[in-house]
Amino acid sequence: MNFLAHCALAHDASNSWPAGEDLRDGLLAGAILADFGKGPVSAHMPIALQTGIRLHRRIDAFSNQQATIREVCATFPANLRRYAPIFLDILGDYYLSKSWDLYYDEPRHLFSQRCYAACAGFGDSLLGNSSLQLGKFLSYMRETDLLANYDKWQHVERGLHSVLRRLGQEALSQEVREAAIAQRDTGEAAFRIYFVDLRNQLPYWSALATTHQGSQS
Repeated sequence: MNFLAHCALAHDASNSWPAGEDLRDGLLAGAILADFGKGPVSAHMPIALQTGIRLHRRIDAFSNQQATIREVCATFPANLRRYAPIFLDILGDYYLSKSWDLYYDEPRHLFSQRCYAACAGFGDSLLGNSSLQLGKFLSYMRETDLLANYDKWQHVERGLHSVLRRLGQEALSQEVREAAIAQRDTGEAAFRIYFVDLRNQLPYWSALATTHQGSQS
């Protein structure tokens, strides 16, 4: 899952978990922060933010083993398959953005503002435990209203290019672009299967919030 899907699932978790409303902003902020930090979750972060990062990681672990996702990844050209899960994450935000109204009543542009506000509310925690890259990305995300605009294909292509640049695989740009275009109009059916599957898993992961419910230490 990519940023929009992670934020949407974080919102769903806040609605389905005990005390989820108290965790909501941390879950939303963690949905974004987790992509910019590795290793143990810092115990110095607010509990709600810690829970958001752990939820993000649980979603990633589950989606990596999800049968439908693996099947779609197998349709990519052989030399791209090792990276296909990352490409599919970005495409997932495109599919979700296009079909948003099937899942949520709140308009995307309002939901996105809540996500940015959640990040701002945890600003010290976010920027204090991350690189300059994260701060720049959060500014870019808000300025372009990225979460509300993943239905615009240029954001997909920009995301794919950014991934290839980080991987040092920019030579694959044209091939990846062609593979993504091939998936653009055919991949949404599979997305609807695995996104609903993930949403259905969320109530079973409410133990991630146990620390919040039992202690603030």
